[in-house]
Amino acid sequence: MALTQAEADSLLRMPKEFVDPGPLEFTQTQPMNYDRLLHSEDRREQFVLTVKRGRRKRIRLKYQTRARKVIVLARLELNGPAHHNPPESPYRPNQRIDGPHMHLYRESFEDRIAYELEDIPEFVVHDLRSGVKCLEDFLRFVGVSKWPVIQLAL
Repeated sequence: MALTQAEADSLLRMPKEFVDPGPLEFTQTQPMNYDRLLHSEDRREQFVLTVKRGRRKRIRLKYQTRARKVIVLARLELNGPAHHNPPESPYRPNQRIDGPHMHLYRESFEDRIAYELEDIPEFVVHDLRSGVKCLEDFLRFVGVSKWPVIQLAL
């Protein structure tokens, strides 16, 4: 199920709310892997937010938003492996992207292209060392203006 670039951009910018107002769990050292449902303010579109911390490499964090259950609109990867962009990519073709990066939906490429964070002017990063701050920055980027309390656990 492919989207046009205009559809994907519209879905990414669409204002979103959490379906469940319960706290978002965030661990500093333990693995995490959970999904939370979001919907558009008019409730016509549904989205899924994934929050994941690595099992073996717990420094790795991934925040991802999907539309229509399976289409990745945006994925922020922190402290994860480098990414190699496809040779025909419109952004840094055939280049390796090291360090924190964002995957954004691109027509004909889906989420296979990674962007360096400084090359995404709409994404404001307040503190790359704080997983919670990065989660808040990511939520703002994907159109969530209000979110539940982020509950810290050991």
